[in-house]
Amino acid sequence: MAALNAKACATTTTFMCNLNSVNLYIDIFPNPILLCRYASSPFPVYLYPMKNLLYSFCLFATAHIAAQKHKPFSGEMLFSAVRVIPKDSIQARVLIYAKDSLTKVITFSTQMGKQEMIKHLGVQRAYLLIETARGNFAVKTDLSTSKDTNLRYSFKKLGGSKKILGKKAKKLQVHFQGIDKNFTFYYYKHIPAAYGSAFTSFPGLVVDYFLPTDQGVYHYTLTELTPKDPPLTVFMVPENFKRVTLEEFMDAMTKP
Repeated sequence: MAALNAKACATTTTFMCNLNSVNLYIDIFPNPILLCRYASSPFPVYLYPMKNLLYSFCLFATAHIAAQKHKPFSGEMLFSAVRVIPKDSIQARVLIYAKDSLTKVITFSTQMGKQEMIKHLGVQRAYLLIETARGNFAVKTDLSTSKDTNLRYSFKKLGGSKKILGKKAKKLQVHFQGIDKNFTFYYYKHIPAAYGSAFTSFPGLVVDYFLPTDQGVYHYTLTELTPKDPPLTVFMVPENFKRVTLEEFMDAMTKP
């Protein structure tokens, strides 16, 4: 989930990253409850009074993607993952909804359970959505500081490609500091990397990749890709979550 200001090129590029949770919800509007009374509603209830604001967000999002020399993408993607270091039966699945500048990432893991992320690619604002015995919290997060992994890594483009879901995927070589091997990644050049859940600084959406975490190294592969237009309600913070800063959340959790 990194948002790193760097351009991929034929030479090696190095980043410093830290592991973060992916329970993020983006604050699309200053007061989403004015737009949708119920998160399960297929359409915002009070969309018309905010039409101009919504239009401005769409324009900003399109300009942001265009600046990356990619076309905006809308649809659903499903990734399947297995843990390869150490190799065992631990599995994960990642479902991603995309709509222009918005993405929602839902991760299902046999070890970590369910996690969700929603981010706005234009304004780089996010919320960490946390359910606790003391209530539900949407912790304000700066998406631009979120990273992929706690390991330093470098990557370079390689010749060669393969078909993934009938589409051409180009090859990358990636090396993680502390792991004595190189990993082969594949990416779609025509879809921006920002729509993925990891390695968003790469030259395109990674569709076959490896992700080191505190629990081991996982191998992710794109298994489904469906163009569609998800409703805006998919990307809204639920109204039963209290919006707080990280400091406010820590205070709430440590109070006797």
